Amino acid sequence: MPGRLEDKVAVVTGASRGIGRATALALAKQGAHVVITARAEDELNTLAREIGELRREALVVAADASREDDVERLFCDAHDKFGQVDILVNNAGVGKFGALASISPEEYDWMMNTNMRATFLCTRAFLPKMLVRQEGWIVFVGSVAGLKGLPHETVYCATKHAQYGFATALDHECRDRNVKVSYIAPGGVNTYFAFGTGRTPDDPTLNEFLDSEDVAEAVVFAVTQPPKSRVFLIGMRPMREAL
Repeated sequence: MPGRLEDKVAVVTGASRGIGRATALALAKQGAHVVITARAEDELNTLAREIGELRREALVVAADASREDDVERLFCDAHDKFGQVDILVNNAGVGKFGALASISPEEYDWMMNTNMRATFLCTRAFLPKMLVRQEGWIVFVGSVAGLKGLPHETVYCATKHAQYGFATALDHECRDRNVKVSYIAPGGVNTYFAFGTGRTPDDPTLNEFLDSEDVAEAVVFAVTQPPKSRVFLIGMRPMREAL
């Protein structure tokens, strides 16, 4: 039985681990071919083999999504391989948690470039052809930190607020040309995220967090809406996490 995304082509940034990896697999299970990109090529190659076992094609593009030349190469490789891209999942993200005084200017640049500059560059690259075709999906894997300020997350919240504002404005630009925009805002997710920069693998609360697959299913939900429907904001929280 064909999947709901049979032969669609998706690009997933930050695909080597966590939410990005789970999202690439979830999209492939629905019939999509997937362009997977991150800096960790070995992990991408392992993921590509798993996608191949689902009888879907995977294109590995090792790249830093915050670099303009890398994103241009990602765009060219994806279109050379598949001809078009239907879905872009802006998932690449990093974070450091702690009091403001503990965040250096270099760490500010690292978070802002990875979380927002990469979003801007990838969207700017892939959106124009979607607008011409009047079909496409742009998904932002954001955070509850994009919707409200949180303690010890000043700069991380700033990057995610920027991403949310970008997505909101983009929705206004795109919806009359049939390109759908969605922002996924999970709370805590049990991944490698921020290990060594505010989280540790032995933190017992991780087991109470959402799983990567939960967020991946929200991405699939967003990109499989019927033609007259779009889902802009999906808020997700672990059961033990307050709204």
